[in-house]
Amino acid sequence: MYLKSLTLSGFKSFGRTTVFEFPTKVAAIVGPNGSGKSNVAEGIRWVLGEQSMKSLRGKKGEDLIFNGSEKAPRLGRAEVKLIFDNTKKQFPFEFDEVIISRRVVRDGSNEYLLNGSTVRLKDIFELLSKVGLGSSQHHIISQGEVDRILWANPSDRQAMIEDALGLREFYMKARESERKLAETEFNVKQVEAQRREIQPHIKYLKSQADKMKAHESNVEELAQKAQEYAKREKASLESMTKKFVASKNPVLEEIRKKEDEISKLRGEVQREEREFAEVPARKKMNEELDRLEEKRRSLERELGKVEGMVQGARASGAGGSVSHAALTQVIRETIVLVDEIVQKDSYESLKSGLKDIRMKLETIIRSPQNAEAADAPFLQRKDAITKELGAIEKIIAGLKIQKEEDEASRDDLMADLRERERALRDREREVEILKQQIREVEFTELQYQSRVTDFAKFMEDLRLVEEDAKEGSIFENDADRASLLRSVDRLRLKLEEAGGIDPAVLQEYNETLERDAFLARELEDLKKAQESLERLLGELHGTLKERFSHGIEKISQEFNEIFKIVFGGGKAALEYVKPKKIQADEMSEEIEEEKSGIEVVLDIPRKRIRSLEMLSGGERALTSVALLFAMSAVNPPPFLVLDETDAALDEANSQRYGDLLERLAKKAQLIVITHNRETMRHAGVLYGVTQGDDAISRVLSVKLEEASAYAKA
Repeated sequence: MYLKSLTLSGFKSFGRTTVFEFPTKVAAIVGPNGSGKSNVAEGIRWVLGEQSMKSLRGKKGEDLIFNGSEKAPRLGRAEVKLIFDNTKKQFPFEFDEVIISRRVVRDGSNEYLLNGSTVRLKDIFELLSKVGLGSSQHHIISQGEVDRILWANPSDRQAMIEDALGLREFYMKARESERKLAETEFNVKQVEAQRREIQPHIKYLKSQADKMKAHESNVEELAQKAQEYAKREKASLESMTKKFVASKNPVLEEIRKKEDEISKLRGEVQREEREFAEVPARKKMNEELDRLEEKRRSLERELGKVEGMVQGARASGAGGSVSHAALTQVIRETIVLVDEIVQKDSYESLKSGLKDIRMKLETIIRSPQNAEAADAPFLQRKDAITKELGAIEKIIAGLKIQKEEDEASRDDLMADLRERERALRDREREVEILKQQIREVEFTELQYQSRVTDFAKFMEDLRLVEEDAKEGSIFENDADRASLLRSVDRLRLKLEEAGGIDPAVLQEYNETLERDAFLARELEDLKKAQESLERLLGELHGTLKERFSHGIEKISQEFNEIFKIVFGGGKAALEYVKPKKIQADEMSEEIEEEKSGIEVVLDIPRKRIRSLEMLSGGERALTSVALLFAMSAVNPPPFLVLDETDAALDEANSQRYGDLLERLAKKAQLIVITHNRETMRHAGVLYGVTQGDDAISRVLSVKLEEASAYAKA
């Protein structure tokens, strides 16, 4: 990796955009005093993050912007850009070029850009520290600062060497880790304090929660048993529905069949009853027979009386007078006849009886002289009665035959009718039995409907949904169902007796527990992070100690070799000074701790040097250059800027300085600002900086390598 170019736009005296390209290992920038040569070094220092305006010979950011002249207007902003070759990927980017830019405007605001993207100064420092360009900027030595490393205190000198060794990145990581560790320790204390603070509250809430455990247990058990009951009851109700259909429908079908049979039998009975009704009524026929029999007997009696009257009349005619005995006999017969008439209940019988009485009375008053004449009506009456009696007997005989036939027919119809009525009654009894079964089913259905209603209320009261009543087994019996329902009711009663539970208390307890658990996890994470940071710090300190020790040793060896070359002998070394406690002054008991650092130990040939203050200006310059070159040789930075560091050297030392440049150029890219011709002789590119009457710096370049090759040709 090397610095490809430097672009200055509006920076200090560079009022126009000026580009410096560095194609060779050593590039020299020359020019008269005041032409703007040192502005090049300051531009590099500024773009790499310099914050001290004193180091940039200004007071505020606006002083870095070209301020104009009589012939050139002032500019509104300044920008410096460095382009690095990154083909070897020493910068952690995939780009072949890394461009670092810094801009400033008149209001003093700054911005840093990395390959065109705005970044923070911290990002720039972290990036540069990876390639040995630390924040101490030991790689940029301006005029008057050549012996800065010698005059620095041991602690600052150590910081410069650490920068040169590329350890600043580790120190930055260590400081960041220490900062994070301090924050972590603070957070650990904060979290522990928070946990201690909420412990009494947790204890109180826990006591409240313990009281609610029974309640919660009952709630859980109630939910479990209620869900079990809901599942089993729904399954049982569904099973009952299927049983209703399976048991009721066949019975209803059988009832329909039986009722059809009953309807058919009733029709047959009604038909046979009509047929039975069409047969003459037995009572009427009996009454007619009785009437005819009575009339026959009446006619027979009348016939007997007529015959008796005829005989009596004949007997009276023979004696000449009616005897007392005959008269008595007639009267008695009349009395008997009257008694019979009184017992009759029909008009015909009464009429016939009265005729008989009349005939008896006529017999008494009939004289013997008229006996023969009187026989004639009696005989006529006798014939008439005899005929009528024969007709009645014929009718009676016919009615008796008809009665016998009717009775046989009615008996047959009655027997069949009774059989059908018996079958009808049997069917009706069967239907009644079936209807009783239906009534039992309907009663069960009523119980089912009641259970459905109770189940719906149960679901509503316990706030159960359809999903809570799926896939259950049926109740084997009512006792099983009642037992489970009683368990649910007992649990509900317990909860009602316990009273309302404030969910806010439980919620607060759970939230506090979660908070404590979160703090516990956070504390555990913080302690793990603390342990991790402590391990990381230990590793970083170990790495720093190892690399610093090894680096100091190598720099000391290189410093010693370069010192011998420069001074023709002698020796030089770097020694690590451990921290020690010293008394502030004789009157004070306060103890101060002297910081650790790096001391420079020298032994110049033919001189006894007890301190660095005893060195001459040239000796200090050469010693500083030797140390800077040794630092750069051990861990070469991408480039090294030397701003008139050879100004105090005489001709002989200038030659030695040039030799050192040749040696160092093999390891690092050098940008040298000089007036020294010996130094110019070692440059591959020579930039001449001049300034016109418009106060703008201009650059002329000469590639000395090409010029030398051209001259030889």
